[in-house]
Amino acid sequence: MSESEVVKMFESLSVPQPSSTSSCSFTALPLPTSNSHKLGKDEGGCPCLLIATGSAAKSQVRVPLVLENLAVLFDLRCQVSSPKAAAQTGTFTVLKCVAVDPVVRSYFLSLLMGISAAIGRNSDKSKVSSVVEDLVELFRSLGKPPKEEIQGLWGELLLIHAAKDPVTLASAWRAQTGDCYDFNKGTERIEVKTTSQKQRQHQFSLEQLCPPKGTQLIVASIIVQRSGAGLSVFDLLDAIGQKISDEPQLHLRLTQKLHETLGNSWQSAKDIRFDFEEALDSLSFFSGQEIPRIPLPLPAGVSRVTFLANLAGISPLPPSSFADSGDLFRSLLHNRRR
Repeated sequence: MSESEVVKMFESLSVPQPSSTSSCSFTALPLPTSNSHKLGKDEGGCPCLLIATGSAAKSQVRVPLVLENLAVLFDLRCQVSSPKAAAQTGTFTVLKCVAVDPVVRSYFLSLLMGISAAIGRNSDKSKVSSVVEDLVELFRSLGKPPKEEIQGLWGELLLIHAAKDPVTLASAWRAQTGDCYDFNKGTERIEVKTTSQKQRQHQFSLEQLCPPKGTQLIVASIIVQRSGAGLSVFDLLDAIGQKISDEPQLHLRLTQKLHETLGNSWQSAKDIRFDFEEALDSLSFFSGQEIPRIPLPLPAGVSRVTFLANLAGISPLPPSSFADSGDLFRSLLHNRRR
């Protein structure tokens, strides 16, 4: 079901009448991903996802989560009616978009199919909790300041899109909070660097080029150019979603991490586009050991060193160098053009 179909489905729902037998009332229609997941409209006209979870013991009842744009109500006794069926009473976990901004409401609706798929048909409570956690973090991020420039984020998503095994690469993306590498799995690290200049000159921290003992570092270098006919970070995210369609929760997690980076610039980010083909043609990989750097040891009292390194004199790694590597490096083989 497309985003426009979900919107039409929501608009077809009438505002429900208050219920005298339950705490809340909704009009709703089942989603194609699961009959136990319903697209609903509450008494205030807010879009909702209703997930049938069954009654919870009193000791398990969770306190509702209420954010600026999102509310999560656990194990709520609801009266649900639909255009072609009589009202029924049941217990649901309700994800409700309480935003006034129609853009945010529309975006919430666009996420519902992915959220429903990530939860799965069985609506296991542990899976519901995990997906709700990702969604809550996503909506918290909408009002926060951006964490980095969009160009770097675009390059990281390009690398996932171009990978032979995008699931492995996506799973390793920003795997640990505060990690100084973009991709981290086992003993392998990948750092993505982008530049809009013709020369491959990238900013590094000395710490990045000194990975932990026993680990290997590859630097992915991408030359990017702005283009009105190019792709945005959301375009790349959608394309990745098609490649990892069997992993809907992973795609939701990528969406959450994207918003964590974009913060309150997420709406304007949709209009920032880069030339996909040119960037893919420029993609090259380099051994972290070969990157020019400031020699160690540093003078006493000096730390947190950053510098600009020119990669012009370094030969890119050939595809054959990944053949005997671990899962992370081997996932880079597909779609390499250099």
